[in-house]
This record gives sequence, C-alpha cells and structure tokens, in this order.
Amino acid sequence: MEKNLILFTDSGDTIIDEGTQIFDERGIVTRAEFIPGAGEVLRQLKEEGYRIALVADGEWESFQNVYRENGLGYCFEEWIVSEVVGEQKPARSMFDTAMEAMKLTEADKPFIVMIGNNLKKDVAGANRYGITSVWLDWSPRYFHSAEEPDWQPDYIVKTPEELKRLIGELEEKCGEKRELLRRVNGKIHKMVEAFTGILYETDDIFLKNMESNNLAGDDIARYRYWEWTQGVGLFGLWKLFCYEKKDSYLDTLKKYYDRQIAIGFPALNVNTAAPYLTMSFLAEYTGEEKYLKPCIAAAEEIMESFPRTKEGGFQHKTSDSVNEEELWDDTLYMTVLFLANMGRILKNEKMKAEAEYQFLLHDKYLSDRTTGLWYHGWSFREKNHFAGAFWGRGNCWITMAIPEFLAIQDCSEPVRRMLTNTLRAQIESLQKYQEPNGMWHTLVDDGDSYVEASATCGFAYGILKAVKDGLADRSCLETAVKAAAPILDYISREGVVNQVSYGTPMGRTSRDFYKEIQLKPMPYGQALAILFLMEYRTVL
Repeated sequence: MEKNLILFTDSGDTIIDEGTQIFDERGIVTRAEFIPGAGEVLRQLKEEGYRIALVADGEWESFQNVYRENGLGYCFEEWIVSEVVGEQKPARSMFDTAMEAMKLTEADKPFIVMIGNNLKKDVAGANRYGITSVWLDWSPRYFHSAEEPDWQPDYIVKTPEELKRLIGELEEKCGEKRELLRRVNGKIHKMVEAFTGILYETDDIFLKNMESNNLAGDDIARYRYWEWTQGVGLFGLWKLFCYEKKDSYLDTLKKYYDRQIAIGFPALNVNTAAPYLTMSFLAEYTGEEKYLKPCIAAAEEIMESFPRTKEGGFQHKTSDSVNEEELWDDTLYMTVLFLANMGRILKNEKMKAEAEYQFLLHDKYLSDRTTGLWYHGWSFREKNHFAGAFWGRGNCWITMAIPEFLAIQDCSEPVRRMLTNTLRAQIESLQKYQEPNGMWHTLVDDGDSYVEASATCGFAYGILKAVKDGLADRSCLETAVKAAAPILDYISREGVVNQVSYGTPMGRTSRDFYKEIQLKPMPYGQALAILFLMEYRTVL
C-alpha cells in the first residue's frame, strides 16, 4: 500500500560509500559499495510502498552505473541529477524538478522528506524549500556543524537502520497531520470566501473623518476601497495566488484594480501607497501596461516629492494627518516594500538604494536596543517615542517587512546583516512575551492589554518566513507553530477573522490608548491569517 510520506534522497555517503567509488578516465563512477545496511533499507522502503526519488549531485552515467550494478535502480521512481538539471543543491531547481517529475504540488510539501549527508546542500536546500530535512550523520567528509540557521536539520540519524525507524515514526504521524491540514485548508478557503465582502465593506468611520479632514481635497470615493487596510489584504491574496495558482484569486485582484483604474487613484501618501505593492507584482506577472503605468508614476512620486523628516526619512503622512517630522513603523510595510519592488522591476538603483536607507533609518530611530522590540513612532520635534508603546501590529509589520524586503531586494551584505540581526533581536523578545496559548497582546509587553489576532498572525508568519529564508534559527519554528491553535479558533465558521484591532493611529501620550481600540473584522486581519496559515501548512 502506498505510504503518505514521499522520500527524496541523496546518494553519496547517504546510500553509497563515497570512499569506495572507482572512477574511469573521464571521472565517471563505474562502481561503488553501499553504506552498511543502506541497500537493504532502500529496498525495504520501496517494498513497503514509499515513493522515492533520487535527488543527487553528479553525473547521470555515474548513478546509472552504480545502481545498475547493485540492482536497486528500480527503487527510484524518478532520477533528479544535477548534470541534467544544470544546478546543484541547494538550488531550488533541483527540488522543483523532483516535484514536477513526481507530479507533486505545494500541498504535498508537508509530506516530503529530504534525506542527505550534507548540511550545506541537502539540509539547507530542503529547509529553504519548505520540506522536512533529515541529516544522515555518517560520513566524516563534510560539514558537521550548522554554520547557518538553515543548515539545522529537522532530524538527525547516524545509520540507515535509524533512518528506517524514523521514517516509520513520521509515517505514523501523517494521519494526524493530514487531518490538521484539512482543517487549515478549510479555514483558508473560508477566509478567501469572506475576503471580498470585507474588502469592499464601507469603512464609515474613516469616510466620515475624510469628509472634514481630507488633506488632499480629493474625491472621497477614490479612497473608499484604496487604503492600507485593503493594501495589506490584497498582498495576502496575491501570496495565496502564488502558492495555489487559482485563477479565481487572480480574477479577484484584477477586478479590484480594474475598478480603481476606472474611477481614479487617490492622492499618494504612506497609506495609499500600500495597494500598489500587489499591483506591481500583478503588472510583472501579467505584463499588462495598465497595471504597470500607475505603479511607475507612484514610485517616481515617492522618490521625487514624498514629504521627508530630518535625515531624509519618509514622513508618515496619511490621508487625514500630516504627522510632520514623524517616523512610524507602519511605513516600511506600507510604502517601502513597494518602492523596493519597483526598484527591482525597473532595475532602478536609486529606488533600491532609497529603500535600503529607509529600512536602516527606521531601524535607527524605532528599534529599542534594550528589548529588540520596535516603538510605534519617533518624533524629531519632540525627540521622543510618543507614548513609548511597543504596539503589536506595528511590531508585526517589521517581523514581516524585513524578510519580505530581503526576498525582494538583493541588498549589500552589510545591510543584510544589519537587518537580519535586528530581526533576530525582535524575535528573541517576542518569544519572551508570547502567551502560553500562543497569542500576543496588542501591547506586546503589557499582559493587561487584549490579545490580538492580526499581530499574532503577522508575528507567526514573519518568523516562519525568516526561518525558511535562513534569517532565523529553526528552533524559532515552535514559537510560530504555537500560534496556530488559537488563531484557528478565532476564525468563524463563515471564515471571518475575529479579535482584530481596528486601524490604529499614534498613541501620543498614553499607552492605554491602544487598549481602547475597538475590535473589528478587517481585510488585513484576513490577509495576515491567510499568510500565516499558508506558511504554517508547509511545516506541519
């Protein structure tokens, strides 16, 4: 009977003892011996119903020679060899090729195990790809310590017999994993169903404020569904589309942007810049000029005429507030990610440099060197952090923004190291303040403030992405995974994410201000939960 687990395996010093290899004059291996017990374990796993793919670096002819001689070539459903693929592990292409050859999808990743002897290649490659990594610590020939966070294996075995026992244990857990995965997928799809309704839900509080406090004097209808609240939501749906490739998700995005193109865009500020991020990815994906042109115009306006604070930071001007000489942590996610992506798409080095500078400047003034947490804002006029609040959702923008930024932009090594260290310091502090049930409070360090779902999802997603991208140690996974149970409970039967704090301006004098923000379903609550659960199911 076919098993739930799917096995990818290396060859040299994983099945074959590299010390016994015999080469011909071309450097092709003509014969080699198995690691003691490895041949028998390989045969047993095949006969028990496991699907096995060889995913190995080397020459096709070498592997054919070795496994033809040993009579175990039949054990491999597919042969994924670096000579044919054109790249070696840890390159993503090796794993993509294996997935395609075995007709696997993203949904299968929680059930794929990569077995190998090399931390730098096999383990790091598997970890970055989002599949389970098993290190066979048998050979003295390669690395024996995890020099990078993503070199840390999920499991360590020392013999083929230990590997066989581990595979059996993991297979036993697969039933529970599949049941949990069904629940997670069900919640995600319900959230998507509820997404459109929330996306186009009229925000009466915001619109009433705009009637008397519209800084640009713009047509209020243009702001109706074009603010940071929608922007974050749209990015979540875009990420889900990239993951599942469902045309319905793409159609929802296109309809949204086509509608806004028809009625016109509101005046550009930090918050109205947020929906452009997803539109820039959409423009790149579809190649449609109607999406690219507004993005170019917005990016150029940010560069040329965005109001700035002292030292050139993006002033957190919004639709209804100037916030003169103020830096807010929201800005990096709402505006700078978009600028960085346009810099990448347009190959505009000035935009890319500006994005790097904004991250470093906000880090300088908003990151607390004692706790590692981020203040909501900084005033150059008052020279203070307002109420000194470590606001939950503001902090989660950073946990998410840094990995997203480093994935978008190929930063210089000093910048990458600075931001990585900043992120790690924040995660360390978040681990300290996480509630036993997995939630975080709307004021991260204040247990008397209410627990808040959007911040919790943002923290968990950011940590998962940081681990996957090698920015944080794999020991942090437990912190993120712990948040899943309560978040699943906060998602209603209809797919609405509850326990989400409404849009939050600056608490200028009192931390209690944040405790009084009402709870209300919002597009960003849907998006952050989708992002989290989307990543969560890859580590089940």
